[in-house]
Amino acid sequence: MNTSPGQQLERPRPPIIGTAISRDRREALTPMAAITLPVGAGPVGMAITPDGLRAYVTNYGEASVKVISTATRAVSATIGVGIGPWGAAITSDGQLVYVANYGGNTVSVIATASNTLVATIDLGTANPVGLAVTPDNSRVYVACQAQNEVRVIDTATRTDIATIPVGVGPRNITIAPNGQRVYVSEEGSNAISVIDTVTNTVNAVLTGFLFPRVPAITPDGTRLYVPNYGGNTVDVVNLATNAVIASIPGFTLPFMVTMTNSGRLAYVTNNGDGTVRALSTTTNTVLSSYGGLNVPHFLAASPDGRTLYATNHGNTSVSVLAGLTGLLPNQGPTGGGTLVTIIGTHLTGTTAVRFGTRLATHIVVISDFEISVISPAGQGVVDVTVTTPGGTSNPVPFYYIPPPRIGSLVPASGPAAGGTTVTVNGFNLATVTKMTIGTTTVTPTVVSDSLLTVATPPTVAGTAPVVITTVGGIVGNANYTYLNPPSVTGCTPATGPAAGGTSVTINGTNLSGATTVTFGATTASFSIASDTRIFATAPAHATGAVNVTVTGGGGSATAPSPYRYT
Repeated sequence: MNTSPGQQLERPRPPIIGTAISRDRREALTPMAAITLPVGAGPVGMAITPDGLRAYVTNYGEASVKVISTATRAVSATIGVGIGPWGAAITSDGQLVYVANYGGNTVSVIATASNTLVATIDLGTANPVGLAVTPDNSRVYVACQAQNEVRVIDTATRTDIATIPVGVGPRNITIAPNGQRVYVSEEGSNAISVIDTVTNTVNAVLTGFLFPRVPAITPDGTRLYVPNYGGNTVDVVNLATNAVIASIPGFTLPFMVTMTNSGRLAYVTNNGDGTVRALSTTTNTVLSSYGGLNVPHFLAASPDGRTLYATNHGNTSVSVLAGLTGLLPNQGPTGGGTLVTIIGTHLTGTTAVRFGTRLATHIVVISDFEISVISPAGQGVVDVTVTTPGGTSNPVPFYYIPPPRIGSLVPASGPAAGGTTVTVNGFNLATVTKMTIGTTTVTPTVVSDSLLTVATPPTVAGTAPVVITTVGGIVGNANYTYLNPPSVTGCTPATGPAAGGTSVTINGTNLSGATTVTFGATTASFSIASDTRIFATAPAHATGAVNVTVTGGGGSATAPSPYRYT
């Protein structure tokens, strides 16, 4: 290629793998900065323009919208709107912002070119809360809490053209990427109504939630992530079947889920503990947590996913957070096969990704900031590098986790009523992601890489397999035995001398597992004749009546009538 005098071709810049994620994935990150908004009440809604240059924040107590310049991280304009502005939504071309004014019963329309109010749409006494714009920008769907309905606004005429009855307490609106479905979260009904945008009627109702708040849909339109404000979980709904396929724990009053453009990462605001948690949509696990926020409500990610903006409803600020970068996840099994998202800079044109000396496979360049690969087999800690025409990136560590092993369970048996604390000894247990005893999923406590503790769930008597899943693999080589408690129906004879020595037959059921027999507080020697009979020798005791108790792995039982010393 020829160039004019003095003209130079721009050389490809070397790739960079981001390093914002901690080497310890459990370490909390802190806000990059906090923008203090001069308002008299907390900010609520948040929306960011498609070019990422401006963020629009509703201020419920001031009846205004603040415009934040993402370049300067400062408020660049204040726009007056209706009373009690809550939700905000921006058209896909970035030209208009729609704001639901809860107290004013209106929707404000803001032109982003001039940052001025250009229209106000009256909705009567609807108390609009959340709203969203269809992908083609032709309509706005508004959740109207007071009337238990959704209003449809024609954006060309700026008029209210349809009213759709829904469940109790509609609060938030999420529209599918193809524009064919609208999902309405209803905190009063603990449900999500599904609206067909062709007929503007409800064609399905998703149930089983607890105060669902602001959900998000993956960019491919296959899954809906629903924050259960009252259940401290995020539920994952398969939109092909409308069934919940996963319930992710580890949240505290989760309010909103937002997706990155690639859909590989989701971020969740938590009102209860002032955090934002990063979630992998590939593994449905929490990757990291940002602390130091104050009742965070709405959240928006920049188009490149590298910056997050969260409104702090508990004070007058917006927190600016660094989106996760680096390797997500940064660990996997020694056999390879882990889908790893690499977030950084100048990744276009990636030709090779190496895990140590081994090449990754299935490289997909999502954007200049993000690629995905499949990890090769490996061991230990290796450096991951990305190669493009611009060069080779900085190394970032990836941790190969060997498969888990279970050595022993202590104790290995216990009552069918559950509640026994069991210590699991083994190897490579620290990255446990799931544990089941029988068919019940339990939550273990990680003491060390070789030690877990867990409380047994209740079930019927019998043998239950113990299965542990970690990042490194699955192990199920141990069994826990559930035992029924013993019962005692009587003792023969029922009396004996205070000197002891009387041979006493104890009758009952489930006696073969007996470990101790006591007369009052004194332990007696005994032998097990069968599952229904024990021969015990009464120990010496002061005159009077005492209880006879049999204790086994399944619990304890006391004879219905006392044994009397004479």
